[in-house]
Amino acid sequence: MSVNWTSVILFGALIACRFYLQPKYSLISDCDETFNYWEPLNFLLRGFGKQTWEYSPEYSIRSWAFLIPLYSVLNPAMRVLEALRFPIFNLFYIARFFLGLFSLVMEWSLFEEIKSTLSTQTAIFWLFFQIFNPGWFHASVELLPSSFAMVSLLGSLKFTLRYLSTGTQDAFVKALLFNFVGGILGWPFVMILSVPLVFHYIFSHRILNTLKAGVSALSRLVAVTAVVFAIDSMFYGKFTPVAWNIVMYNVIGANEESGPNIFGVEPWYYYVFSLLLNIPLPALVGSVIGLSNLRLWPVWGALATWLTVFLLQPHKEERFLYPVYGIVTLAASVGFSITWRRWSRSKLMRSTIFLIILCSTASQACMRMLALVQNYKAPLDVYSQLPAVSGPQTVCVGREWFHFPASMFLPDNYRLGFVSSGFDGLLPGDFKETDSILNSIRDKPVGMNNQNLFDSSKLVTMEQCDYFVDFMLHSDNEKDAFDPTNLPPEWVKLYSAPFVDAPGSKFFGRALLLPEYMTRLVPKQLQSRWIKVYQVKYLEYCIFERRREEV
Repeated sequence: MSVNWTSVILFGALIACRFYLQPKYSLISDCDETFNYWEPLNFLLRGFGKQTWEYSPEYSIRSWAFLIPLYSVLNPAMRVLEALRFPIFNLFYIARFFLGLFSLVMEWSLFEEIKSTLSTQTAIFWLFFQIFNPGWFHASVELLPSSFAMVSLLGSLKFTLRYLSTGTQDAFVKALLFNFVGGILGWPFVMILSVPLVFHYIFSHRILNTLKAGVSALSRLVAVTAVVFAIDSMFYGKFTPVAWNIVMYNVIGANEESGPNIFGVEPWYYYVFSLLLNIPLPALVGSVIGLSNLRLWPVWGALATWLTVFLLQPHKEERFLYPVYGIVTLAASVGFSITWRRWSRSKLMRSTIFLIILCSTASQACMRMLALVQNYKAPLDVYSQLPAVSGPQTVCVGREWFHFPASMFLPDNYRLGFVSSGFDGLLPGDFKETDSILNSIRDKPVGMNNQNLFDSSKLVTMEQCDYFVDFMLHSDNEKDAFDPTNLPPEWVKLYSAPFVDAPGSKFFGRALLLPEYMTRLVPKQLQSRWIKVYQVKYLEYCIFERRREEV
């Protein structure tokens, strides 16, 4: 039996990415991940954490069932860390390891299916595009429903390809099942991705067969829904269909005072820039070519449906595109295979041109991934430097509250506090620390609302702060309670790490990290023009310590 060494090498690279590089170096790209998922998970594990309005029983639009699988593996891991006296923040990286493992298993499974139903060449291209995929690099280890749905949909893609190859009911139902799990346990909107597949089945099967498949799929949907709703209802202490609540808040009940649009709106081309940043340009071009394979129209139809729906939504976020990343890379791999087969010139020229294209793909991806790590990883480094001291400690944040990574970086005797700043929206509160986790979850917190209205009870005073995290940057906002450039005598800088100065940097400087030798190659007479296009500056992201007088 011959060994395909290209597959072996790529799989080794995939393992390195998912098990080490991503868990260790990937950033937290959205404060929603921190406060809506890492904080509740920390609360389940350690009994404390920040609570957002979404977890109030009054609104209950976040699922506790979503956190249970990760909790089940982290709870024993935490006991091991405690026994070995390892810093608790390692729990965060262990969690990311398991998220990377989930992605790896699903990716390899789809790789094998592509190899079986399409071609080995297409499968190899797909694996390559998955590795050199900046969007997947950070999304697959993020604790977000959209990330979970993104990875789960690889299972749906696997069985969709099998169904399109064999036409069997079993493959069709399994494709829907993975989408049901990704939707009900993760993000309900992803279930629209199955609409083209359902139409394909209806158009290509007799009514009786369609009814049988529908009953089979419906029974699985009911089973998944029942389990998830039961778990969430147990936690909230009342019947709680979280998936339905999410749809109600974001779609049916959305208005000018509540709903996603109050958090900002973006123009339609926001997603164009997002795709260009997170998927290399050659892959995007290849994906357009791949759409010419009409046998896969239910897959391409899902992509078109998703882009159409979300382009029309005023509120846009990068993570809303996560679920279709796998489809885009599949289309790119199909497109590259088509181009390879149809290339009429010499084999040597074809191989050379493809090598150049693939190298440019890898280069763009690496420059983007390195930029994300270099520019935005500082919070993970800084919060891991909190010293082990006795007694209650409060780490405070003001204008930089949204870069807080997770309470998993806080020792057991530390808590996070918010001080006054220019932010005038609703900050998270605290889960009530009691002997009963369930009682705390079911308790209705005060000062919560779904309109992003400021509540002063979420703030602490500077006198309560033992540590403070902020940029070494002058504050010209009179509401800021702390100015790092004008430190009181009792405050000292404990540690700092570089964080990109977004206003002071150019777009390409923030987006891509070029090797220094490349920037030095720019002729001196062109340097003034070059820095108008590519320039990156950094600020110190610092942790300050209050030195209290001993009594």
